[in-house]
Amino acid sequence: MTRTLVYLAVALAFIPAYAQQPTPVSSITTATWANYSDMYPQSPLCNKDEITLWSCKTSNHVYSLCSSHAVTRTSGYIQYRASKHGVIVFAYPSEKKPPLGLFVYNSYGNGNASIEFTSNGYGYTLFDPLRDRSSIFVSAPAPSQKRSEIKCEPNQSLQINYSMRLMYDSGVWDGY
Repeated sequence: MTRTLVYLAVALAFIPAYAQQPTPVSSITTATWANYSDMYPQSPLCNKDEITLWSCKTSNHVYSLCSSHAVTRTSGYIQYRASKHGVIVFAYPSEKKPPLGLFVYNSYGNGNASIEFTSNGYGYTLFDPLRDRSSIFVSAPAPSQKRSEIKCEPNQSLQINYSMRLMYDSGVWDGY
């Protein structure tokens, strides 16, 4: 065997170790709905058999992130819904389907969390700081790229271990 092939064989032997995706701590990967269900207030936009992962109420609007109780890369769903005077005026995605490729979840070292998606060129970020009010940031498509903020009450529901497990299991947690 030539020296190049030996180096290649040695390098290939180590790829599986480097290619393995990191996993969150076990308190997240083993979190169950039964252990955390009382931490999720119900939104009027989410059905009784759904989890309200995040919600925001203003004087005329309700914005919610609704989910099935189990979500993986190929089953379950996460859906963002917005209502005006109790009528749903926007749902993303329009059909209930697995969220992989539709949402991106971020968990930051300071305890903050966010979930992002894009619809019709508009960028949406549901920002959930650990110690402050939550917000929805909406960015208009280029060339305008105007950004608006909808201020909400604090949620802290995107930081619940079971929410984080759903984000990991569904493949939308950035970096995992």
